[in-house]
Amino acid sequence: MSREAELRRFVAVLKAGIQDGKLNDEFLTHAISELSEIGYRYDADLFPQIKHGAGFSSDFAQAPSNLAEALLWKMGKWRVYKDFVANYRAGSPRFQKTDVVFAAFAKHLKDESNPIYDQHALRAMWAINPNVTPEDASRCRAVLFKSKGKGKDRWKANLSGADTISCYDWYVSELEVISSGRVSKSSLDKLLMPLGQALKTICENYQQFSFVCGINAEGSFRG
Repeated sequence: MSREAELRRFVAVLKAGIQDGKLNDEFLTHAISELSEIGYRYDADLFPQIKHGAGFSSDFAQAPSNLAEALLWKMGKWRVYKDFVANYRAGSPRFQKTDVVFAAFAKHLKDESNPIYDQHALRAMWAINPNVTPEDASRCRAVLFKSKGKGKDRWKANLSGADTISCYDWYVSELEVISSGRVSKSSLDKLLMPLGQALKTICENYQQFSFVCGINAEGSFRG
């Protein structure tokens, strides 16, 4: 069986399980194991568990003051880091179309009940959610896929576009519905992140993605 066929079967089983209310710790653990067999798993070495409640320092100088900051400076990320620190310090992080992923992460660090969010999480949520409306799908497609040019209908490198913030709001809302208190959001993230990576790698364009995920011309679940 090809990886595309394996992923299509996996997504169909996962979506049906969610639709039938079967998502619990046992179901989730089994799904994570199956996805690992396809070749995609959450990399705990690359993303070790964050110690929430550790009291992250938000001290900030105009120049790097430790090795981590020096590395960010060398990578050209000093301005991004500066904005991230400002969002972490704020009572409520300020979301902008261009930095929604980092704003969401700052919000998560302050309160772990707020989910981590990125392109992989959004892609996976669209794929497995049996309740996606055409409007939801249109927004997801706009921020995940290129809409014109030579690469039309292929994945964007990162989330971008006018709907990045509304897609975040949708993701948070749908994550609440899907988890329904039966599984933790952090546990669900261990599935969504590698699944989103698998979908981006195996599905080269929107047509392949819609086939693998069993969605119709409007981007919704075929049922």
